[in-house]
Amino acid sequence: MGIHKTVKKKVIEDWQNAFPQLTMYAQNKLYKVVGSCVLGIELIKSPHMESYSPYFVLYSLWGNRMGNNIKACMAGPLLLMDFKNKKGYQYDIPYEKHSLFFDDVLDGVKNQTPLPFEGNISFKKIVTVIDDSSKTPPLSAAPNSYLQAALQEAKLKIALFIGVTEAQIVFEQINKRSWDINHFKACGVDVNEWLQSLQATILNKEEFLKQIEINKQDKKIAQLKSSELTA
Repeated sequence: MGIHKTVKKKVIEDWQNAFPQLTMYAQNKLYKVVGSCVLGIELIKSPHMESYSPYFVLYSLWGNRMGNNIKACMAGPLLLMDFKNKKGYQYDIPYEKHSLFFDDVLDGVKNQTPLPFEGNISFKKIVTVIDDSSKTPPLSAAPNSYLQAALQEAKLKIALFIGVTEAQIVFEQINKRSWDINHFKACGVDVNEWLQSLQATILNKEEFLKQIEINKQDKKIAQLKSSELTA
């Protein structure tokens, strides 16, 4: 038998009360909009146990290879980062013992959250978080893989939300990299075509911004609290 609904309801309510600047998006998801992104906390259930782990998540509002509508945007996060306990292990909280562990877990989450949930966030701060993520395992093992390129693409598109100049600087950094052509091919992507698509996005900034605005009008996204992404 699964854990009773009232227990899970209490869990999400406690997290919601702890982070009033986030809005409940689903039974286990608390989000807010920051500029061209959605960020927040997800309480992901363990596949084998009646327990959950909190994660920090960052989603784009411009789309991905699957499409540029809101469904594609929310199909998978740009960043998914777990939180660690004092011993360095991922938090794993049994639903039935949630109240017992919550205060301790909450302190850990507040100290480790890579981006603040309150107030505006600077472009530089988001870039730092993306760069730090790219340098940690397993990504760090393949610095020129397509997975790394996807993070750099996200950085460029967050920059473009700020301005063309900022995006162009990121593009020049991307263009200098010796990307792993074979890994791109294995992911069904041609490096040159990918680079051209990035340039095309910069040239079509208005279209890019328009798509973000369309996605922000989605009923569930529109109800989220929001902050500015600053230069």
